[in-house]
Amino acid sequence: MPAEPRVDPRLLDAVEVALTRSSTAALEASHEVLAHYGDTGDAPTQRALNTMIDQAADALAALTDSLVEMSGELRATATAATSTAATSFPSRPSRPTGATGSSARPLRGRENRG
Repeated sequence: MPAEPRVDPRLLDAVEVALTRSSTAALEASHEVLAHYGDTGDAPTQRALNTMIDQAADALAALTDSLVEMSGELRATATAATSTAATSFPSRPSRPTGATGSSARPLRGRENRG
């Protein structure tokens, strides 16, 4: 069985952040569409316009739900990938005191001190 391809967890985090921003924008657009009901003065035209606005808002709401779901899946995948990477790869030499990085790096440094 071929090895599962490794994806950089930072890339997954970046995509998750972009999906979250997109879902927020889609939700805001849905609310904005609903705020733009117009009065056409003609009953059949008004019904058609109202239907179109409702359908557009529903489509944006469905897009929001999909983006939120994908964001959550990516967050879980990134968390799992980070956990796997931390336990699968040998520790690097510890960094000098004061170095910044991900939350996993100080743990590796503690392992090397022992």
